[in-house]
Amino acid sequence: MYGKRRTLMIGGLAALLLLVAGGGLFLGIRSARKNRGTEVVTTPQNDKRDNVLSLAKSYIDQGEFDRALDLLNGLLIENAEDEQARELLEQAVEAKKNAEAAQEAANRAELEELKRQNEQLAESLLEASRNQGNRAEAETARLRAEEERRRLEEERLRREEEQRRQEEAKRQEVARLVQQGRQELRAEKFDSAQELALAALRVSPDSQDAQKLRDDVLQARREAESAAEKKAREERAARLAGLLSQAQSALEQKNWGLARDKAREAQAVDASESEAWRIEGDSWYLANPDDSGARDQAERAYRTAVNKNPQDAQSHFRLGQISVKENRLSDALTHFGAATTAAPNEAEFWFELGKVQYRSRRYEEAQKSFGRVASLEPTYPGNAFNLGLSSLKANRREDARSAFQNSIQLRPNHAASHFELAKMELASGNSSAAVDGFTMAANLAPDKARYWRSLGAAQFGQGNLRGAQTSYERALEVEAGHGDTLHNLAIIALYTNDASKAFERALAAIKADSSQPTYYYTLGEAAEDLGMTDQAAEAYQTAANKDANYAKPRINLGVLADERGDYEKALEYLLAALRLEPQSSVVWNNLGKTYLHLEDETNSIAFFEKAVGAEPQNADFRMNLALALTEAGENAQAEEAYRAVIALDSGRGEAYDQLARLLFAAGDGEGAGAVLEELENAVPNYPGLSALRAFIN
Repeated sequence: MYGKRRTLMIGGLAALLLLVAGGGLFLGIRSARKNRGTEVVTTPQNDKRDNVLSLAKSYIDQGEFDRALDLLNGLLIENAEDEQARELLEQAVEAKKNAEAAQEAANRAELEELKRQNEQLAESLLEASRNQGNRAEAETARLRAEEERRRLEEERLRREEEQRRQEEAKRQEVARLVQQGRQELRAEKFDSAQELALAALRVSPDSQDAQKLRDDVLQARREAESAAEKKAREERAARLAGLLSQAQSALEQKNWGLARDKAREAQAVDASESEAWRIEGDSWYLANPDDSGARDQAERAYRTAVNKNPQDAQSHFRLGQISVKENRLSDALTHFGAATTAAPNEAEFWFELGKVQYRSRRYEEAQKSFGRVASLEPTYPGNAFNLGLSSLKANRREDARSAFQNSIQLRPNHAASHFELAKMELASGNSSAAVDGFTMAANLAPDKARYWRSLGAAQFGQGNLRGAQTSYERALEVEAGHGDTLHNLAIIALYTNDASKAFERALAAIKADSSQPTYYYTLGEAAEDLGMTDQAAEAYQTAANKDANYAKPRINLGVLADERGDYEKALEYLLAALRLEPQSSVVWNNLGKTYLHLEDETNSIAFFEKAVGAEPQNADFRMNLALALTEAGENAQAEEAYRAVIALDSGRGEAYDQLARLLFAAGDGEGAGAVLEELENAVPNYPGLSALRAFIN
C-alpha cells in the first residue's frame, strides 16, 4: 500500500541527452574535391603583384598607411607604369591626409571644449559672487577666468607652433633626403638613390619631389643599362621563367626528383626568387607528407620562400599543413593566418585555418573562418558541417541549426550532419524530428553504434519501448559487450515486465564494466521483481558503496528493510537518502511509511504532507497520508484525504473501503452506506466489497 516508487535511469530528456552525447565528432573530413590535398597551386609574378595589392588594400582599410605605402612604392619601383598601383598609392596618401586632418580637428575640438567649459565656470563664479553682493570675490573670479583663457590661448598657439615646427622638420628632412638622392643618382648609385627616395616617401608620402626622384631613379637605371647588360638580364629572366615552368610541370606530373632539380637550377639563377624555393618544398612535401624527413626538407625550403617573399601565401599554407602534421597548432595558426592575409579569397586556406582554430578551442574564430569559406565558396565540401559544429561550440545554436540543415541539403547522405541536427532537435524537445534524424543517420551509417544508441534513447523518450529495444539491439550487434547498451536494454526489460531478461542484461552490463553503480542498482530492481530480495539488497548495497552520493539504492534499501520489519535500519537508510536528496518526494513518502510503522504519527504525517505538497496529483501519496491520519485519529482530515484520493482516481477501491469504515466507526452509518453505493457503481469487481457490506450491515 505504501510501496516504493522506482525511478529508472532513462526517464527524461536530460538523461536522454547524456545518452546521446558521446565521443567527439569533428574535422575528420578532408576536402572531397578532386586532388584537393595534393593539388599544385602556382604563384606567377602577376599573382604575387595581385597579392601585394590585396595586402596594401587591407592595410589601408586598417589605417596602417605607412605599411601600405611601402608595398605600393615597391611595386612602382619595379614598374613605374603600373597604373593600378599608382591609383591605390594616391588613395593611401589621401586617406592618410584625411586621418591626420581628422586627428587635428579632434585636437582643436578638445581645446575649444576646454575653453568653453572654463568660460562657463567663470560665468558661474561671477554670477554666484554677484548674488552674494561681494564685488571683491566677483573680481577675483573674473581675473581667474581671464587667466585661464590666456592659458588656453597660449596652449593653442603652442600646439600650432609645435605642428608648424614638425611640418617644417618633415619638409627639411624630405628636402635633405631628396638632395642626397639626387647626388647619388648623378653618381649612378642607383640602389642608394632608390633607398633615399623611399625614405623620403615614408616621411611624406605625397611629396612630389620624392615621387619624382623615385621615378627618375627607375628611368635612369633603365637608361644606364648597356645593350649587353640588358640582353644578359633578359636572358637570365627567360631562363628563370623556363626553369620555373619546367619545375611546375614536373610537379603536376608528380615527377618529384625532376621538379626539385629544376627548382634548384632556378635558385642558382636567382636565389631571391621565392617561387623556386616553394616548388622545392612541394617536391618534398607532396611526395611523402607522412615522412618526417621529407617534412623537414620541405619546411626548410618553405621557410626560405617566405623569407624571400613574406606574401607567399602558398608557402605559408604548406607550413601550416606541416605544423598540423606535427601537432604544432600554434605554428599552424600563425602560418594559416598569414596565408589568409596574403590570399584572402582562397577558400581552402580559411577552411584549414578554421579546423586548427576549432582544435585549439577558439570556437568563435573557427566559426568566422568557416563562415568566410561559405561566403567564398558556398558548396565547399565539409564546410557547412564544420560551420555547424563550431557555431554550436560558440553557443550560437540557431546558426548551428541553419548550418547543419545546409550541410544536409548539400550532402543528403552525410550521416554525421543528420546526427548532429537530431541531437539539437532532441535538446529542443522535438522528439519526433530527433527520431527521424537519428533514424536517417543510423541507416546511412549502420556501423556506428552510437547512432543506434541515440535513436534508442529518443524512441524511449517517446514511449516507443519496442522501437528502443530494436535500436539498442542493433547497437549491440555493432559493438558487442557495450555496458551502457546492455544496461539500457535491462531498463527496457523492466518496463516491459520481463524481469528475467532485465536481470540477464544487467549482469552482462556489470561484466562489461563493473565500476558503474547504476548497473548494480538496475540489477537490484530486477532481482526484487523476481522475489530475490537478498540478492536485491546486496546489489543495492554495492551500488551505494560505489557512489557515496547515490540516493536511489539507499531508498530501496530502506524500503526492503521496512518490508522485513527492520524499521530502525529502514530509517537509517532513508535519512541517509534524505541528506543526499533533501527535496525528494519519494524519500518523504517512504519516511512517512517507516515513521508510521514506528508509531511516530507526528513525523509520519509531516513527511506524507510534504510528499503530497510536492506532488498533489499523486494518488498513492494522498492514500498514504489518509491512512496515517486514520491511525492518528484525525478522522476529519482523514475523510478529506480519502475523498481527495477518490477525486484523483475513481477506480481506487481501497479508498472507498477505508472511507466507509471510517464513517461507520464514527457513527455515520448513512454516510458509510452512501460511500458503499459509490464503490459498487465505480468498482463493482472490488475484491473487498462483500466484506465491507458485512461490516456495515
